[in-house]
Amino acid sequence: MKKKWLKHIWIFFCIFVICATALYGAWRIWLDPYRGTVSTFEQSEKLDTVLTGMQAAEDLKYIVGRLRERHPACISGLPAAVQKEYEQEYAELSESTEVTVLSLWQSASRVLACLDDAHTTVRAYYEDTKILPLLFSWEGQRLICSGGEYDGYTVNKIGGVSVDQLYERFQEQFPYELDAWARNAFASRINRSDYLAFVGISAEREVEISLERENDGSIINKAFTLQENSMAVPAGTEPFYDYSIDKASGVAIFTLRQCIYDKTYKTALKDFFTSVRDGGIHSVIVDLRGNSGGNSLVANEFIRYLPVESYKVGSSNVRFGPVIWKNQSRQQKNQQADHVFSGDVYVLTGTDSFSAAMGFATLLSDNGLGMVVGEIPGNMPSSYGDILYFQTPNALLAFTVSYKYFIRPDATKSDLPLLPDLQVPAHDAMEETLRLIHKK
Repeated sequence: MKKKWLKHIWIFFCIFVICATALYGAWRIWLDPYRGTVSTFEQSEKLDTVLTGMQAAEDLKYIVGRLRERHPACISGLPAAVQKEYEQEYAELSESTEVTVLSLWQSASRVLACLDDAHTTVRAYYEDTKILPLLFSWEGQRLICSGGEYDGYTVNKIGGVSVDQLYERFQEQFPYELDAWARNAFASRINRSDYLAFVGISAEREVEISLERENDGSIINKAFTLQENSMAVPAGTEPFYDYSIDKASGVAIFTLRQCIYDKTYKTALKDFFTSVRDGGIHSVIVDLRGNSGGNSLVANEFIRYLPVESYKVGSSNVRFGPVIWKNQSRQQKNQQADHVFSGDVYVLTGTDSFSAAMGFATLLSDNGLGMVVGEIPGNMPSSYGDILYFQTPNALLAFTVSYKYFIRPDATKSDLPLLPDLQVPAHDAMEETLRLIHKK
């Protein structure tokens, strides 16, 4: 009898192991969104590296294959616009004798641009890209130099091509959701040699730029030499947050440059709100300008210090292989901190507030927990996100694919960007907020 029971137990155990192995195998092969992803990027082949047409077509097919497998918009096949562009680009690549890495990058980017997803992108990845000794930004409809000898000068032409024409080229082959993000991306990247090439400007040594002085309209045409990227702040040298407490005015400012959710951030928030309490602060400003995103949990951690028992979080659609898992919108219980702040909260945004930073501002705004001041952030609150990292087999182009679709807490506004309560240029947002506080 005992042997019979042992035999049954052994059979049950074997069946359990077989089923568990089969389920795990199915998860790894078909369902796991992270299957085949990379943790770090290798440097891409140089832009002038020549591939065969079939190698380039293979890379494009690889990118589109990952879309079909992972992207929520492609659960039933490629959207019509993406399919049409892909077929056209694939045919041109496969029929070519030679294709440069640059041409492949442009081709793949045109395909991804049809998704209207700012998180699903492709690029050539280099660690040591040379840049122009200039920084650019938009002032209204003008691209201007920011800082340095030519601060405030309007940029009319780069490499003999008008800025308007260059921006049109950029828009045609750069994935974005809102024009504000495309404009910001163009201004912040057009000083780089790879993105100059991306819009058709040869940038081997020098680039001629036509500048117009604002006060008298005089034109300066000057050739600028590309140089090593000394403008970049070395990784790890600038903290991702800082804060200040002004007891005299009753205002405290917490600046978050990246959405990093870790022990450091949680400790910083605790110290900040302790100082807010001890300093008798009545107004807190959260500065998210220039924050390109990261982990969305930074917003939830911040709300722990606000006097709400619960708050509404948005719904999401998550793709696992051939399945879409739907998470419903709900009221989330707030795990309040030991002491909470009952004063006014203001959130500063710019066109360069993106992804989790945009989500931070949206979560506070849609729940009526803070006033947003500044510019419309870079992407839509209801949009694709949570990216997977890949690299193509031949050109080693780095690309990302979203596998979730997020719907903002106030779903009635899903077709709208995050509209600030007070819409002002980002560089004026702090001054305007302080003016509001002092007036109040």
